[in-house]
Amino acid sequence: MPIYEFKCQDCGRDFEELVISRSEKIICPACGQANCQKHLSSFRCGPSGGTMDLAGGSTSSSSSSCGSCSAPSCAGCGSN
Repeated sequence: MPIYEFKCQDCGRDFEELVISRSEKIICPACGQANCQKHLSSFRCGPSGGTMDLAGGSTSSSSSSCGSCSAPSCAGCGSN
């Protein structure tokens, strides 16, 4: 079940919502109106399994995302 980002067209609030069904009516948590538009979400992904920093530049896929070990991901080092 994906979480989508929305913007209320009435009050201007940005919010996230877990959407179970495409037919589900999305209501703004601030003003209670249903005039909400889905936005493209940004996510962290890079080419060849690497990650991207928040500025959009890619980082090496051979360094861990937390920097505490040499595993290619935190799942590989077991620290989380």
